[in-house]
Formats: sequence, C-alpha cells, structure tokens
Amino acid sequence: MRLVHLTLIGILVVFVASGSAQAPQTLSSLVAELERSNPELQAGRREIDMQVARIAPAGAPPDPTFSVGYMGGLYRPFFPSARTDGGFQQFGATQEIPFPGKLALRTGIAATEADRERWNYEDRRRQVAAELKTTYFEYVFVDRSLAIVERNKDLLEQFRRIAEAQFSVGKGLQQDVLQAQLEISALIERQTMLERERGIIRARVNALLYRAVQTPLPATLTFAVRALNESLEALQARVAEQYPALKRDERGIDRSQQALALARKEALPDFAVNFISQRPATGMPWMYGVDFMVKIPVFWQRKQRPLIAEATAAVESSRRLRESTLSMALAQVTEEHLAATTAQRLRALYEDSVLPQARLTLESSLAAYRVGRVDFLSVLTNFMKVLEYEVSYEEQTARHRQALARLEPLLGLTFVE
Repeated sequence: MRLVHLTLIGILVVFVASGSAQAPQTLSSLVAELERSNPELQAGRREIDMQVARIAPAGAPPDPTFSVGYMGGLYRPFFPSARTDGGFQQFGATQEIPFPGKLALRTGIAATEADRERWNYEDRRRQVAAELKTTYFEYVFVDRSLAIVERNKDLLEQFRRIAEAQFSVGKGLQQDVLQAQLEISALIERQTMLERERGIIRARVNALLYRAVQTPLPATLTFAVRALNESLEALQARVAEQYPALKRDERGIDRSQQALALARKEALPDFAVNFISQRPATGMPWMYGVDFMVKIPVFWQRKQRPLIAEATAAVESSRRLRESTLSMALAQVTEEHLAATTAQRLRALYEDSVLPQARLTLESSLAAYRVGRVDFLSVLTNFMKVLEYEVSYEEQTARHRQALARLEPLLGLTFVE
C-alpha cells in the first residue's frame, strides 16, 4: 500500500512538472532572460562596479613618505656605529597636503562619473529590451505571413483544380490552369524567402539572449498591449523627466562643472609637512626638525591655465550634447507616435472593412467563374488582393507594436509586457 502511495505521488510530481514545462512563455519572461544573460548588459553592470570602486581612491590623500638615512665621512660608507665620529643617523617622514577642497572635488567627480554610468547602463538596458521586443514582433509578423502564404497556397490549389475541371468540360481555358500553376510557383518562392527571413530573425533574437542561434523560438508568446492614449505633447513633456540618456548627459554636465572647479583649484598651492629626526653618532641626544613646504604653481600660465580652458570647453560641450540628445529624443517620440497611431488606424481599416470586402469579392468572383460569368484572371486578381491585405494587416499589427516598444526607453513606460 505504501509503495502504491509513493508511486502515485511520483506520477503526480511528473505530471505537475510536465504541465509547468509546457506552460506558455510570456514576452516578459523573455525580457527577464535578456537582462540576466545578455553579455553587453553584464559588461555594463561591471562598468558600474568599476566606477564605484574608483570613488574612494579618488579622494584619498597622498601617501606619506618615510625615510631612513646616514650622513658621515667617506671612510665609513655604511650605517655608522655609535662610536663613529662625525656621523649622523637620520629618520624622516613627509606628508603632502593638497589645497583644501581638491580631494572633495576629486571624490565628487568620481561619484558623479559612477552615477553617470548608472544612467548610461539604464539607457542601454531599455534600448536592448526594446530591440528584443521589436525583433520578436518582426519574427511574429514573418511567421504569420508564412502561415498566410501556406494557407493561401492550399486555397490556390483548390482554384487550380476548379480551373482544370472547367477546362475538362469545355467551360474554361488551358491558360487558366497554367496561370494558377504559375501563381502557385510564385507563392512557393515567397514561402521560401519568408522561411529564410524567419531563420535570420530567430538568430538575431537568440543572439540578444546569448543562446545558440538555432534555438527554437515560439511565435506564440503571450503579452499585453497597452493603448497609446497620451497626446504627443504629453509624451514629449515626459521625455525630459524620464529619458535615461538625458539623465546621463546631465550627470556629464555636473562632472564637467566639478572638473572646472578642480582645474581652478589646481592653480592654488599645495602644501607638505616634513618631520626629520637626527642623532649624531657620538652619543648626543636625538634632535628633530619640522619643515613646512609650499608648492607654488609658478608655471600656471603654461600648465593650469590651459587646463581651465579645457574644462570650460568641456562644460559647454556637455550642455550642447544634452541639447542634442533631447532634440533627437523629441524627434524620435514624434516619429514613433505617428508610426503607432497610423499603424493602428490602418490595422482597424483592414480588419473592419478592407479584408471583409475583399473576401466577399473573392467569393463572389469564384461563384461567378463557376457559372461562366467572369474569367479566371478576375478570380486570381481578387485572390491575390486578399492575400496581400492579410499580410498587410499582420504588418501593420507588427508596426504598431514595434513603435510602442521603441517609445518605452524614451518615456519610462511599458506599453507591451
């Protein structure tokens, strides 16, 4: 009885495990895998660690210098004994002291650089996630286009058989059969090209995920699409608040301003304290001395002044760089907003009117062909229109989702998850 009970538990565990393994993946899980496995993002995290590790050393004072020495006659070139006349034993320590504020500025520069690298990583993380989503939506589009072509190829085979039947009873022309066969060959060519494109896009997705390029990729991942209800003006206003690249450039401005303040302080003197202790070798007591030294930047016109000019130019360059980033971001938001809204309108147009009308036209022309009221070319023309409209519907669906995905890094919003 106990063995039967354990067996049933084992079967239940296997069933639950198999059921969880067969559970559909989500697009969010794919993005989570990207953040864990993508080598570029892993390198970016280590770059942050590198910058953080530089903060403490940047503000550390100079290391002190310790010395031990001997001064005496040439007849005893080594450390003298206590009985050597005219010799001195000497010990010393020197500590450099930068002008007040220099170390704090160096620490601030390093901390700002680390913060700038964090925003740079956040911007790249969002961009790579958006790239994964847009590439996956392209993969879904190609996969669905391939299914449409395969389905319509089977339908065209039925049309060819109808044309053969019409020709066999003298109601059709042989060229109708040949034309149908030609269109079937064209669909086979299109199918081959789509299969190649699907393989290329799958390899790109797997490369982003750091997988083997031949790893299977389902085109049925579940995700939710949030409607784009915000106005263009509201989205543009959000860019200045949420775009990580702007935050990165703002930290760059802060860093340049701190570097300018440090360059100005470099024109101020640094100090040093030197402690010396000596004892003559003849048994006299130890003597000591303290020196206070000042390093005067007498060549500041050739050294510090150009550094100040460089730092001033760097501040202006950082500001212009932020303005360029903002301008490009606003243009991209406008472009993607127009792309998303246009694709949504076209998608609704295909779904609500164009596709239903095209399908009804095809059915009507096929029925008329069977009774000899229209020629086979009209049937083929209507068939190809339905095929193109179905592919166009899937294309506009993909373009809408891709535009939303490309808006996410700029706005800090999630439209597709």
